[in-house]
Amino acid sequence: RRQDSPGAFHILSTLSLQLNEVIKSSNSDNVAAQPVVTEATILLAYLVHSNIGIIPRAAATAHQQENAPSSIKAVIQHLTPDRIEKLETAISALMRGQQLHASVSFLNALEDTILVHWVHPDTNEEVVVSDRIHPGSVEIQQTHPGHKFVVYDTDRKIRKEFVVGAGYGEEQQFRVEL
Repeated sequence: RRQDSPGAFHILSTLSLQLNEVIKSSNSDNVAAQPVVTEATILLAYLVHSNIGIIPRAAATAHQQENAPSSIKAVIQHLTPDRIEKLETAISALMRGQQLHASVSFLNALEDTILVHWVHPDTNEEVVVSDRIHPGSVEIQQTHPGHKFVVYDTDRKIRKEFVVGAGYGEEQQFRVEL
């Protein structure tokens, strides 16, 4: 499913990194007893937390450690409402094979029409994604976290840059004003 929904898998990977850091810092005195936390561990912990019965299968020793009750318990202890919400977004997308994006809206608070360009992350080429957003209007773009957009007025006298801070499955609004 990773190839069907890389945004959802990115959420799981990010949560895995965060939880590994949190668990290490809360158990720093016993490095040998640190649980193994992977994307799969997080999914198992969420299912257990949600009272869904599971019987994981694992032949490899590494997978057995990931599925160990101590690893699952360590994750459950750190499942905050925000992390659970992100997990539910990711799981839903994975189950449906749905691609997740960050949704950004541009609100034109200027008295002139604006143009929105996406900035290619490798070449810095500006690609027009909206050639006309009238004053007071809003336009929504589906994109990825970290992407950059540049907004111009029609005379190109005003230039504003915006960087997407929203994560996959999240929304962000940019207000274009002086």
